[in-house]
Amino acid sequence: MKILIVHYRYFISGGPERYLFNLKDALEKRGHEVIPFSIRNSKNIPSTFSDYFVNNIGKSDEVFVNQYPKTLHTYIDLICREFYSFEVKRKLKKLIADTNPDLCYLLVYKRALSPSVIDACHEMGLPIVNRISDYNPVCGAASLYHNGHFCKECFTYHDKSLLKRHCVKGSKLFSTMRYLSIKLSERLHIDDKINQYVCTNGFMKEMMSERGYNPNKLQIIPTFFNEKEVYKQADKSMRYSTDTLRMLYIGNIDESKGIYDLVEALAILKKSTSFFHLSIVGGLHEEENNKVLRLLENKNLVEHVKFEPFRSDGKVFEYYLDSHITILPARWVENLPNTLIESLYFHRPVVVPRWGSFKYTTDKQVAFYYEALNPTSLADTLKGIIMNPNTITMKHEACELFFQANYTEKSHVDKLLNLFNNIIKQ
Repeated sequence: MKILIVHYRYFISGGPERYLFNLKDALEKRGHEVIPFSIRNSKNIPSTFSDYFVNNIGKSDEVFVNQYPKTLHTYIDLICREFYSFEVKRKLKKLIADTNPDLCYLLVYKRALSPSVIDACHEMGLPIVNRISDYNPVCGAASLYHNGHFCKECFTYHDKSLLKRHCVKGSKLFSTMRYLSIKLSERLHIDDKINQYVCTNGFMKEMMSERGYNPNKLQIIPTFFNEKEVYKQADKSMRYSTDTLRMLYIGNIDESKGIYDLVEALAILKKSTSFFHLSIVGGLHEEENNKVLRLLENKNLVEHVKFEPFRSDGKVFEYYLDSHITILPARWVENLPNTLIESLYFHRPVVVPRWGSFKYTTDKQVAFYYEALNPTSLADTLKGIIMNPNTITMKHEACELFFQANYTEKSHVDKLLNLFNNIIKQ
C-alpha cells in the first residue's frame, strides 16, 4: 500500500512527530511505502520527496510564530495558511499525481498547511483519514482550556466565544481570524470530505460526537510505543534503595501541564513528610524554567527537587527506571501523552487527575488518582503512596498487562491498516 502522510513538521519537535516517524518505520517494516508531505526546514529528516514540500511561512526557517520575520510576505502567508493556501494545494496535488498513493493519512495541518490539503486529496480522488492529536476539531484554541479551567463555551455559542474571550494567544486579531477560518471551512464542507477520524482516546470521541461529528466516522486507535531493542533489555524491576518516594515529571514546563500545581502540592506534602524526591525533566523555554526554579526556592523545595534538561541521547528512559511513579498533573484534559505510555511500558504507575482523557487511557490498576486542579488533593494522593508503598508494587506489576492490552505497535498498526483497507475498498 502507498500511504501519503501529511504533517506540518518533518523533524522531531514533540509527540505528533515522534508518532509520525515511529509509524513510518512500522509501516515500512511491513512493506508499505510512505510518502511524506510537509514544510521545508533545515531541521527536516532527509526525504526523497522533500522537493515537493512547501515553503515555510514567510519563507523562513523558524518554527514558532513569534519568530517569523515581520514582513508583508509573512503576514500574507499567515492568512493563507489560516484560511486556504492555493500554493499548498498545488504542491500537494503535484505530489499525488506523481506518486499515485492509495490513501492520505492526515496528521496536523491547520494553521501551517491550511484546509486546502483536504481539497487537494479530495479533488484527486484520494480517501482521507485524519488523526486527531489535540482538540482542534471542537475548540478554536485546540485545548478545551481557558484561564485555568476546562471550557466548552464554543459548543454552546458555535465558536463565537473566540470573539468574546480572545482564546487564541489572548489576541482579538488572532481569535477573530480563527473564528472566520472555522466558518470558511464550514462553508466549504471541509470536514465532510474526510472519510474517517482516528481519535487517540474515548474522551476525544465523546467531545467530537457532542460537537456534532458523525460517531460512525470516529475510530479510537490509541498511540503506540516504539519498543527499541535497548528498551527490551532494560531492567524494569522497581528499585527500592531508600524509604524516599522517587517521583518523575517529564515534559514541557507549562501552566496547562500543571507543573505549578505539582510544586504547590509538594509544598503541602512537605508539612507532613520529607520522604520524597522529584525529578523534573524537560523545559524548552528558559523563562518558564527560571520561573519554576524561583518557585522551588521560595517554597524551600530545592533539596527535594532536581531540575534537568531533556536528554537527546536516546536514554531518557533511564529517568523512568530511576523513579517509582510518574506524575502527569495536567490542568487541561490532555489527549494521550507519550509520557503516560512510556511510563507504563517501563512498569511505572502514573499519578493523574480523574478527568478528561485520563478516564479512558488509564484505570485503577495502574494509576493513582486525585481531584483535577486541586494541589491539596494531589498532595493527599502522594502522601497516601508514601504511607502505603505496597500499592506501588501492586500497580507496578499490572503495568505490563495494561500496556500490552492498549499501547503496542502491533495492535496500533493492525487496527490502522484494517481501517485503511476498509476505506480503500469502499
